[in-house]
Amino acid sequence: MRIIIVGGVAAGAKAAAKARRTGPDHEIILYQDEAEVSYSACGMPYVIGGIIDNRRKIVIRQPEDFGRDGIQVLTRRLVTHIDPEQRQLTVRNRLDDSEERVSYDRLILATGARPMVPEVEGITLEGVLTLRNFADLARFLSLLQTKRPKRAVIVGSGYIGLELAEALHALGIKTTIVEKSPRILPRFDVEMAWHVVEHLVENGVELMLGEGLAKLHGENGRVTTVETDTGTLLAADLAVIAVGVRPNVELAKTAGIALGETGAIAVNSAMETRMPGIYAAGDCCETVNRLNGKPVWMPLGDIANLQGRVAGENAAGGNARFPGVFGTAIFKSFDMGVAMTGLSEQTARESGFDPVSVEMEGSDRARYYPSRRPFFFKLVADRRSGLVLGAQAVGEGAVDKMIDIVATALLGKLTCADLENADLAYSPPFSPVLSPVIVAAGALNNKMSW
Repeated sequence: MRIIIVGGVAAGAKAAAKARRTGPDHEIILYQDEAEVSYSACGMPYVIGGIIDNRRKIVIRQPEDFGRDGIQVLTRRLVTHIDPEQRQLTVRNRLDDSEERVSYDRLILATGARPMVPEVEGITLEGVLTLRNFADLARFLSLLQTKRPKRAVIVGSGYIGLELAEALHALGIKTTIVEKSPRILPRFDVEMAWHVVEHLVENGVELMLGEGLAKLHGENGRVTTVETDTGTLLAADLAVIAVGVRPNVELAKTAGIALGETGAIAVNSAMETRMPGIYAAGDCCETVNRLNGKPVWMPLGDIANLQGRVAGENAAGGNARFPGVFGTAIFKSFDMGVAMTGLSEQTARESGFDPVSVEMEGSDRARYYPSRRPFFFKLVADRRSGLVLGAQAVGEGAVDKMIDIVATALLGKLTCADLENADLAYSPPFSPVLSPVIVAAGALNNKMSW
């Protein structure tokens, strides 16, 4: 059986490896449009900021590494058409512009997502960049080295935009974030997101909320000024477009493969599309929120890997299932970790729950232990059932630990009463005697009886 995978960054690379383990005798071919395959896009801001000193370090596997496992990886190959009836692909070789028709028995689409780029005047000027793939990273590093920008404007305040603000600040570049929405981090509740705003400002990042991009001005073909839709002019040697991404679904759509409510490819729990024998995984497909049952699109690297594993196994004849997501995510902003899992209080209410919440300040060590680090923590539960619905944590302390505990509680469908009595590790260098998760669960338990 021939399994063809289109796309080879996170989901595609994982699907290929899993398909090989599941079906040792299958022929597996992976087509990758880019020159690089199997790299960590999540590491790119840290390459730019200098924390990772060589961009090659975020490349996980080379084509020859896959080759040793009997997986043929062909880079600079663009799949331009799918013929589901004939089970054939049209593949263009970008090196010589030749085309060929290739047959498949099972197909996995891992075409990812691409940056949203507004159609405004000046968008093609030199110094206007996006950051999504390895080629973008190379352009970024080249510009930083050759032009030595002093002022940058980041348009958009998603995870990439906020991570880049720290990276550029580390390089001594004065940075302004322009965000069309009146707030940042819409998945978080307002009061938790505000802690991040304050931290950014404390670290010298200028935030302009409620202002969108109108146009980009330049001289001699190079960007010099960013103009917002309120007429504000911002000097910029570098403009980063970070207004979000959209699923790369054109190939699937033209082949008649159904899209879901989110605009990404619709799949079932086996990661199979509505065309038998064609699977999808990663940033190009949607999934389901395990708490409210609604379709959701979450272009995150860990989800892509999990989905790729399921798609690869099933394409090779297995019977794996991907149950959906809780929306667990984390990123770093200067000295602050910013993380969440499950539903925010606002989303829980919109999903039909009767949410009750508690927000508190905690720390990751005993109060008397040196170098304790604080953080803000919010826990959300359903008043009617007592079920834990989600949590948010923002601060210098071990926010990842707090969120991972709650994410596991969501997996186990625990109530606040369950979580209040959780047997968690304690020693002064590692935790307060009662974890902030336990304290918050107890407070919520009391609140529910009011």
